[in-house]
Amino acid sequence: MAILIIFLCMVAVFSPLPCSAKTLILDGDLESRIKMSQQISFDVQQGVKTLTFKFALPTEFSNKATSQGVDSLNIKFAPEPVSVVDDIDKFGNRFKKARWENLKQSVNITISFNAHIKAELRSMDSSAGFPLNGISNNDAVFLKPTQMVQSDNEEIIALSKRLTGNARTTHDAVNAILNWVADNVKYTYNPPQYDAIHTMKTGKGNCQNFAHLSMALLRAAGIPSRIVGGISLKRQWKVPVENGYLVQDMGQGGHAWMEIFFPDLGWLSYDPQQSRQFTSTRHIKQTHGLDSKDINDSWSASPYLPKYSEDIEAVFNNDNINIKLRSSKSAPVSYIMSNNLMAKAIATEKPLPPIPKPEPPVVKPVPPAPKPEPPVTKPEPPVKPLPKKKGIIEFGNTDFPALVDVYQVVGNEATRILDKETAEYVTSRYVYAQAFTVTDAMTIYDVSLAMRKFGGDGTLYIDVVKDENGKPGFSGERSLPVFLGNIRFQPGYYWVNFVFAKGNEPSPVLKPGKYWIILRHSGEAIVNWFYIPGNAYGDGDDTRSTVKGYKWEDLLNYDFVFKVRGRV
Repeated sequence: MAILIIFLCMVAVFSPLPCSAKTLILDGDLESRIKMSQQISFDVQQGVKTLTFKFALPTEFSNKATSQGVDSLNIKFAPEPVSVVDDIDKFGNRFKKARWENLKQSVNITISFNAHIKAELRSMDSSAGFPLNGISNNDAVFLKPTQMVQSDNEEIIALSKRLTGNARTTHDAVNAILNWVADNVKYTYNPPQYDAIHTMKTGKGNCQNFAHLSMALLRAAGIPSRIVGGISLKRQWKVPVENGYLVQDMGQGGHAWMEIFFPDLGWLSYDPQQSRQFTSTRHIKQTHGLDSKDINDSWSASPYLPKYSEDIEAVFNNDNINIKLRSSKSAPVSYIMSNNLMAKAIATEKPLPPIPKPEPPVVKPVPPAPKPEPPVTKPEPPVKPLPKKKGIIEFGNTDFPALVDVYQVVGNEATRILDKETAEYVTSRYVYAQAFTVTDAMTIYDVSLAMRKFGGDGTLYIDVVKDENGKPGFSGERSLPVFLGNIRFQPGYYWVNFVFAKGNEPSPVLKPGKYWIILRHSGEAIVNWFYIPGNAYGDGDDTRSTVKGYKWEDLLNYDFVFKVRGRV
């Protein structure tokens, strides 16, 4: 039977986070010292004649905003390979290539090192105009089109011109492109393709897709850009905003981001998939290149490929976060974070009358471009409201992987694809909530969450509550409990179903409006709830958490996987 949730002796005045402020300009710095351990295994079940594994090593680098130092690098093999070769590619990336012969046991590789990373989100000035000129040959290499970054494609070129048509500076152009990507591409696991055109047409992809599309649009605009491969770390940090915090969280494992060239600033780090115009101390760089083929680990074997697995451990011996909100802007729609980069035109606005004169022939043809553009260049946003039809309906973020594939196999060769598990331990000291919207009155039958049981006892249940000023409110409906003992242990993530009425009892009715799914538990349950980076279902205000209370002070940078079933 559905239960109306009644909160007694609790009075709260909710002040929502500023929904209009979507670009957050940050000031401050992050500095971390991290002890890293990367455990890689190949599961040999029967004899393997040859196994060759090429893997990247962490690098040292420094730019205007970020620096990374590495020491105490140590690599252990069990069993020992017959050969280990140092491989430095044309971009200066460092790889190791190990080879085994006549294997009769599983292979284990342990890579350990210490990383010292600084990220400074300070104000920077750039006077780099647009379009760029005078780029050196070394940097111009990263203007080349590739099979993954099709910057010479007509649709890519047309979209790039439209986005940068009014840009006066390099920063203007970069900002316009990355804002468009943030608003039009949603994260998905195991996409069938990773190239820029596929990403533009489908509006979906993983970190490689985000980087490839961003780079294609930038290169089409004459701005050098390169993909970066490395490791992301699951260690939260928070950005203070009005009346709360924007929580930054990401999965732990292989990750791709990018670097963009400014003639007066050099190469700067950006993470388009995380909607950040910088990288944090949760990014450990290994490699960079023209596209993901230059950065990923790969291996081959005969007569079959042993199963690959990877486990990463990160111990933060030091972690200083000193970040504050400097200002905010109203665009793009999705949240994006940046340092304060001030782009200045080569001259001030008033002395420029002679310059605008040649501009009209260039600018005027550009605005009409969107009209003839095929609709594929503007992916449809995810459907938040219910379809306007009667009958039983099901909606939510329903496309999720029961298991995450971390590599792609072609024949007897495999490549690391940088997908990883992303889930929150939701039976902890925090309470978590995910929002959804109802446009027509509906009878709610059940809500399913993508979850995984690890142990413990007790029950799970959910509250579906009305929204109050952008946060979960105090009234709504409670599901029937699900006993943890009735959930089977199984690999991957799977739907756990929460119903709202027994047998012939009437199910509750939800009126049009915004609602929140709140996961609750009793006992000592140990359960994870799967999430998708970014806002795959809703917008940047649709996921929250609180410390065993009701304030909902934390705004999360991802969407939980859920589905709602009922009758309109």
